[in-house]
Amino acid sequence: MNDIELQGTKLVEIPYFASQIDKLDKSVLIIGECRGGEGVSETIRELGFTDVTTTDIREMPEDSIIKGIPGWKHITADFVKLDETTKYDFILAISVFEHFGFWFFGANLATRQEGADLCRWNHDLVGIIKACKLLKDADSKLMITLPAGPFMNYEETGEPWLRGYDYRRQGIVKAELAKNGYKIDNEKFFFSPDCQGWKEVGPEINSPENYKAYNPFTPNVIWGFTVKKA
Repeated sequence: MNDIELQGTKLVEIPYFASQIDKLDKSVLIIGECRGGEGVSETIRELGFTDVTTTDIREMPEDSIIKGIPGWKHITADFVKLDETTKYDFILAISVFEHFGFWFFGANLATRQEGADLCRWNHDLVGIIKACKLLKDADSKLMITLPAGPFMNYEETGEPWLRGYDYRRQGIVKAELAKNGYKIDNEKFFFSPDCQGWKEVGPEINSPENYKAYNPFTPNVIWGFTVKKA
């Protein structure tokens, strides 16, 4: 992993999940990945995993840096409709679910239509529970990172493309997981004043009195947590 150049939030998101996975014979599912280039797939490849599936609503482009890796395959699908027959040992959702139900690259992620004025606010919860259903057994792990904070980012045309997770939204996610029979492990928060020098902080970062430390334009506080079957 030392040879992989990481930037921004990936400086803490990738070490977060990489420190929790081992046993190279296990299967890996990477959600929201079709091209590579940000270090998630590159790290999984460098660690030596060979049973790897990537999935995205977009097809894998010809210039994808992960195309053709032996033992890797790609599924083009709306993730919430993904077939649940195949289960996985490790599932990675690194800065993914904050986009569910919003717009991305000009298209609505819930409909794949351009210009459709439809926002599915709770589509992230649907996606998270869907990922939980793909866990193989009690030892399997779903590793999630999300931007903490109260902000919503939107495109110049007005369509939202990223939601922040303040303490209230975090509570909703946790309640939804518990209701469906899952538990959270290894919860961590990371903060950076410049998106370069990151440090682990406590849950007090969620207090509204600390919102002045949040960057309203790009995530500089990351919420990481791991989900397992209860």
